[in-house]
Amino acid sequence: MITPGVDLGPRLLTGLARSVLVLWVALTLVFLALRVLPGDAVSGTLIEASATDIRARREQLGLDDPYAEQYLRYLSNLLQGDLGYSLITSERVSDMIGARLLPTLSLGLASFGVAIALGLLLGLGNGLNGPVWLSAATGFFITISQAIPFYVTALLAIHLISVQLDWLPASGSQTPSHLILPALTLGFHTAGAIARVLSANLQDTYRQPYILAARAKGLAPIDLLDHALRIAILPTLGVVAIQAGFILGGSVILEVLFVRRGLGTLLYQSVLNRDYPVVQALTLLGALLYLLANGTSSVARYTLDPRLREVRTA
Repeated sequence: MITPGVDLGPRLLTGLARSVLVLWVALTLVFLALRVLPGDAVSGTLIEASATDIRARREQLGLDDPYAEQYLRYLSNLLQGDLGYSLITSERVSDMIGARLLPTLSLGLASFGVAIALGLLLGLGNGLNGPVWLSAATGFFITISQAIPFYVTALLAIHLISVQLDWLPASGSQTPSHLILPALTLGFHTAGAIARVLSANLQDTYRQPYILAARAKGLAPIDLLDHALRIAILPTLGVVAIQAGFILGGSVILEVLFVRRGLGTLLYQSVLNRDYPVVQALTLLGALLYLLANGTSSVARYTLDPRLREVRTA
């Protein structure tokens, strides 16, 4: 027997516990990786200083303490909301992130909007039984978006649209026009996976008996699409959450290519400089955003699909 209406509470608690575990593992791995690799921010910035000065600076920052002591101190500060100070500039890490958050947030949201809109359009065009040319054209763009690395498209777009045609600026983050090119580039490549999954699910849904029966009864094509899309969109939500992670990673590279003053360039510079506190804080922020997107997708699927709220009992 199937019992509907299972409480969402236990699922949320399980998801929350899993998210905390993922965050802990991610932070621990980054903490260890930064310290196991040779070199650090102090020796990199105090190149001309004496060994005594370097040793004194390392002792002042606690970098010579045992890893276990550093790790426990880091977790204790983190639980108190203290992200630490940059080893390079001595600024508060929270202030550094706050100063660069808006350009990255605007790029991520704009790219995500482009990805969803374009993914839906390409998926519908490729998944419906429309003209052959429409299916071929949408299939071509879906393949291109997944086959070509997005940084290659970014370089081509900069050369053609910014350098040759001078339509849009190639660098900076001061005005909305600086956002268009990187958002379109990242959104286009993110849309491919969304479109492919939506197209495959639409084609499978249209072959289901209830859709065939509805078509035989003379149901209007727009109503058929409405019924099919309600089913086909559910698996696509999981892919949308995964692509949110792709956007987070892609923003780092695109901000470097388009010289945007955001969290991506901050992470890139901090990794090069071995600025431990900044890298750890940005890793935490990235993991939180990814888990938030994944959790939102799971809740949306659970809310929209009644089959997930059913349990089988004897």
